[in-house]
Amino acid sequence: MDEFIQVFGEVSLGEAALVVSAVVFLWRLYRIAKKRMIERFTEEQEKEKRVKAALEQATHYPEWRQQSIDIRTALCESIEKIQQAQALNADKLENVMRHIYESEATTCRYRILRFNDEVLHDQHHTKEHFDQILDDITRYERYCADHPEYENNKAVFAIANIKRVYQKCADENIFL
Repeated sequence: MDEFIQVFGEVSLGEAALVVSAVVFLWRLYRIAKKRMIERFTEEQEKEKRVKAALEQATHYPEWRQQSIDIRTALCESIEKIQQAQALNADKLENVMRHIYESEATTCRYRILRFNDEVLHDQHHTKEHFDQILDDITRYERYCADHPEYENNKAVFAIANIKRVYQKCADENIFL
């Protein structure tokens, strides 16, 4: 103990407290530094894992790019097939619509001829019946004007006769 007193005998209580405080301060600094170093190490490991994952994905890029090209090619082929089918359907629809309009014109012509036959046999009609047949005549003549390839000379005289009889009925007020 004498040696201890010789070495530390001249040390005052304040100096001892200062040394102890310094040791405690250094110990706390060590713990904070250790904690920060561990956190940094963990962050670096996570960063390294992310870099490895990105590099691994980059190695798959050619394969994924080829898949993308294949998908795009298949999609373009599908779209082209749909467009071809759509064009075919549009042509078919146009033919159907042409047939419907032609059929409607033929039906109007039939009603015109039938009405003219009734007029020629002195059958009387109401003004409303005449108005309806005049609407048919308008539709029929409009279709014939828009479609010169349609045979339209079959009802010319019947139309003229119906219009003449209508005018006579209107002038003399002899409708049914």
